Amino acid sequence: MAKDQLRDLHLFAMESALPLGMGIIKNAKTGGFEKIIKVIKSKDPFSEFQLDGETSAKIVRDKIDQFIPGLGHPVVSVEVTVEENYSGDEINDRDSLVATLNRIDSQLDQLRHYLKDDSKCIDDE
Repeated sequence: MAKDQLRDLHLFAMESALPLGMGIIKNAKTGGFEKIIKVIKSKDPFSEFQLDGETSAKIVRDKIDQFIPGLGHPVVSVEVTVEENYSGDEINDRDSLVATLNRIDSQLDQLRHYLKDDSKCIDDE
């Protein structure tokens, strides 16, 4: 349980807190304290700061990953399930595939025949 909480904290820090902080720093550099106050007074300051800092945060995460792989871009666990549905259409698809492959095989035989005939004509000249 503690391991999950630590992983969740790490994920929160890299995906939310880091872009927020980088956004604040970017706004401070470009517009000073006034720009920060302007963003804070906006409708959704957290999203704006995160959006402004996402590019810088990605660079920081990449640098951290170069130092210790997986630390900058934390691994997120996922669950994968596979559902196999077989229907009557699958049999029709197989029949269609076999017919198409047979047609291709026949056309390749014709092509081989034409190429053999053409090569004989060239040898005769």
